[in-house]
Amino acid sequence: MTQAERRFLFLLSFIEGASVMACELFSAKMIAPFFGGSLYVWAAVLGITLFSLMSGYYLGGYVSEKIKRQNLVYWILLLAGFFLAIMPHTSFWSMSATIELSVQWGTTISLMIFMFPPLLLMGMTSPIIINLINSSVSETGKSAGSVYAISTLGGIVATFLVGFYLLPEFGIKWPCYFFGVLLTFFPLIALLKGKKLKAAVMIVPMFYMAFVNSHQRTILSDQIKIRYESEGVLGQIKVIDMPYLTATRGWKTGRSLMVNNTAQTIMDLENPEYDLWDWSYFFPTAVSIYPPGSDVLLLGLGGGTLVQQFKRLKFDIDVVEIDERVRDVAIEFFYIDPSTNIVIDDARRFINTCEKKYDVITLDLFLNETPPAHVLTLESFERMKEMLKPGGMIMMNFYGYISGEKGRASRCILKTFEEAGFYTDIVATPGDESGRNLIFLAQPERKNFSAINYSEPGLTPIEKLEDYFVNLSQADMDDALVLTDEIPLLEKIYLPAALDWRRGSIQYNLLPLLNSGVETVY
Repeated sequence: MTQAERRFLFLLSFIEGASVMACELFSAKMIAPFFGGSLYVWAAVLGITLFSLMSGYYLGGYVSEKIKRQNLVYWILLLAGFFLAIMPHTSFWSMSATIELSVQWGTTISLMIFMFPPLLLMGMTSPIIINLINSSVSETGKSAGSVYAISTLGGIVATFLVGFYLLPEFGIKWPCYFFGVLLTFFPLIALLKGKKLKAAVMIVPMFYMAFVNSHQRTILSDQIKIRYESEGVLGQIKVIDMPYLTATRGWKTGRSLMVNNTAQTIMDLENPEYDLWDWSYFFPTAVSIYPPGSDVLLLGLGGGTLVQQFKRLKFDIDVVEIDERVRDVAIEFFYIDPSTNIVIDDARRFINTCEKKYDVITLDLFLNETPPAHVLTLESFERMKEMLKPGGMIMMNFYGYISGEKGRASRCILKTFEEAGFYTDIVATPGDESGRNLIFLAQPERKNFSAINYSEPGLTPIEKLEDYFVNLSQADMDDALVLTDEIPLLEKIYLPAALDWRRGSIQYNLLPLLNSGVETVY
């Protein structure tokens, strides 16, 4: 083998390593709008990735002993590139078919359908390339080390390129096509130089997939319209206008901000300053005991429901939001005042560096169905306590469960607040545990809520907030833990509640869209 041929094979190894990491990142982002971003989902992505590569390494080693032709690598990479390029389409129909299975089974089966084939084929190439470039048995270790090092270097480059640039700028679909074509370009050139003209046929389906059905469908029916879609590192965002059945006001037309197909905000299109979640007015009701001009920090923006509610109370509002796209969408589609002070930052980082004092700190930090565990720790709560003015309060939105296994996360949050030195009350919004929210009211000095004064059109004002307090004397705290930075257990503890919430989101948000004919655009 000539030095030019060796260098060409090293180039293919670099591209293969880059494509492996790109495929894994794309798959994790594709799965999130259907099955969320819980620990189970990430475990499935990582497990199937390793299983695919393991199978590819073994099969590639076996085949390399049987077929010692350089063209074999080219054909395998052509096929791998094809499967990678069509992943946006195969992932959609496979996840649509498995959406009503459990998260564990749905993610595993879907990933085996759309992620396993390209990773299996890419895994096959390394042992074949190693076998081709070995000139003697004594050089086997050096050859293997060089191939895997170059392949890993490609993976490192792709990780930063995809995570920091391609996904935020172009979403998933076009980067998938890019890596699919990149994976096939050089093998195709080599085959054409060798007069293997049939190889050109392999590239045709990729270009067909790239340009057919590439436009976004914005009108699904007379009643459902997609106003905006974006795919990025932090998930898929949609803005959808559609009818919603409210608890007390009947059917209303709303505009929903969806993150990974979980509704974050539902605005009343007839009255854009108000939302259609009947329970959300418990938040401004609780803080209406503070006077106009109070300083409020809101961690988590969403579509800006709380911003609008706090603005009616004439508070001075600072907002922290991790996803720049959410800020832009809230301003463009949910009519949030562009002059609102919205800081793009991670909530925990902002907490650690902020020097301003607040009367109220509100946490509404769900990323689809999962809250950020690193913000809900003893150290974080103690830091927020330092940020409060005298008489201040922390208010936090959380799952509706307080009892049983699903309620353990809430009990741990309660115990952690108490360990941090807060008197803590919990407001349960109307409904059973699976259909309600819990609002934690953590106070260094116990507050009197008798002076609440807040109302919204079409809703009965809350006269006595204490009527909605959870009777915490009946909560079984034996299994409650204090959550700390050193031992981050919350992600495991809240999984039962998160999975139940995801099932509800599938039932009430995703299935109506799928039934209406929407195709998720990556």
